[in-house]
Amino acid sequence: MINMFSWSRRRVIGLLLTAGVAISLSACRSSDPQQTATAFYDEALSNIESLRTTATVVRARIQTTLDHAGTRVVQAEAAGTFLASNLISLGTDAAYIVEGLAQVNEIAAPARQTPPASQAAPSSPAGSPQSTQSPRTIVTPPVVTPPPSPTGSGPRLENITMASGVNEFDCAIDINPRFTPASTAIYVVGRAYGIPAGATISSSWQRSGTEIVSFSFHREHDINDNCIWFFIDQTDTSFTVGSWSVEIRVDGEPVAAPVAFQIVAN
Repeated sequence: MINMFSWSRRRVIGLLLTAGVAISLSACRSSDPQQTATAFYDEALSNIESLRTTATVVRARIQTTLDHAGTRVVQAEAAGTFLASNLISLGTDAAYIVEGLAQVNEIAAPARQTPPASQAAPSSPAGSPQSTQSPRTIVTPPVVTPPPSPTGSGPRLENITMASGVNEFDCAIDINPRFTPASTAIYVVGRAYGIPAGATISSSWQRSGTEIVSFSFHREHDINDNCIWFFIDQTDTSFTVGSWSVEIRVDGEPVAAPVAFQIVAN
């Protein structure tokens, strides 16, 4: 006789085991997609972080390049202004400088122009290639005659130069057209002739054509074949980077062309 209680208990236990296995298998099957999604998510986070790091480095490099290019542009503009100032001080017509720069820019980027219909194209032998290059304008600088030096007993100033100091004879100790914002002082020195006693000698210091500071003094004795000088230091004005010039006057009248100099970055 079969023990019904024992058989029932075994059946219940078997059903429970079967259900447990099924649940375990179901859990394994459901965990696989979850684990895959978690792995993809972690990988995506890693890729995003890598992209952020790379983008930061690239952006920093681009910014460095832009800063360097901006600095070079400023330096080129300052050098161009300094060159133009020197040419003008040597007697070159300012209008010619402007016209010459325009022509140089035109040559650097030539525009293709179609000849007028009234102008027939030159014939060429059969089979030979025809030139399509437009004629290039040749810039011929005019002959510049420097202004004659004043003669006679009138006031004049010769051998004007920029310097970092003067000696015991009031003459320049060097010739220095370039200074920095850290320079101690900037001198303009020249040899004066025919300046009468009681004359007012003045200097006008300009940056990019705008007067920044000026000085003057009265001379009690005649000046003839002697050095005179003016200077500016950090107490007069800050030494701002750019193109500068200084003009010497006697009784309000210029006795020489303005002298150009530069203040450049350290």
